[in-house]
Amino acid sequence: MAGTRGYFKDGRWIEEKEHDNAHQANAGGAGETKRDINNLVDETRRSVNSAISNITLLSKTLLGTEQGRAHLGLKAREAGERLETAIEEITEAVEELAKDAKKKLKE
Repeated sequence: MAGTRGYFKDGRWIEEKEHDNAHQANAGGAGETKRDINNLVDETRRSVNSAISNITLLSKTLLGTEQGRAHLGLKAREAGERLETAIEEITEAVEELAKDAKKKLKE
């Protein structure tokens, strides 16, 4: 079981290879659709479990380590700089519009 990919089913560890072989042995007819659904459910479950594990590890790393907090600080500063740039660009655009409006009013 150590170092192998798989899951527990009915109190027994099923390796992915073993699981795939069992499905292939039962091939044919209506059982094929059920196998496809079961396979999809199993793959989705593994994917969700993996995603949850990754999110947990990332959050622990970002919040629980100095390197993670430094990374968050850097990203926050970068986002602040982008926001500041966007505000400056909006301000410049509004000033240009105001100048154009004044010009048109004088004419």
